[in-house]
Amino acid sequence: MDRITVRGAAALPEVGPLELRAGGSGGLVFSLLVGLPCVTNLFTAPTGFRLWLAAVTCALMAVALPFLLVVQARQRALGVLVRLDSYGVSVGGGPATPWRDLSEVRSVKGIVVLVPRPGVELPVVPSAAPFNRPERRAAAYVRRYGSPLVLMPQALDAREPQILAAVRRLGRIPLGTG
Repeated sequence: MDRITVRGAAALPEVGPLELRAGGSGGLVFSLLVGLPCVTNLFTAPTGFRLWLAAVTCALMAVALPFLLVVQARQRALGVLVRLDSYGVSVGGGPATPWRDLSEVRSVKGIVVLVPRPGVELPVVPSAAPFNRPERRAAAYVRRYGSPLVLMPQALDAREPQILAAVRRLGRIPLGTG
């Protein structure tokens, strides 16, 4: 009888779809890293400009932190943002775009770009950020990356190698680097 060791299990291919959800908490971590020294500076800077600067920074952090918490909660409430399966790519629970409608998948500085064939329109990944305008974001992505369907792993719960492996396994379309 074959036994699979932990070392051997890593070599097995993943099966099933890859569902991408909102992940990273970079804004919160950054906020806390900037905010903690500001608060300590408020208590250690009893006079003058340093006191004023520490107070203003603490006030900004008091506004930014709840704002970031709300955005992160809204983003996680969206659920599955992108699903990669054997049928294709589904964005925001919409219909799947078949793999044959994609010409290639590029990796550009850690960002995964799914490029459509000519004449195929792709959706943009949903965002819960305030003042978000999907059409403006899609236009900016097309100008910068050549496609509106851009996956930013730093904001998702999967890393770039995992996304590219799923594309390679499920889509069997060319992978490129930009």
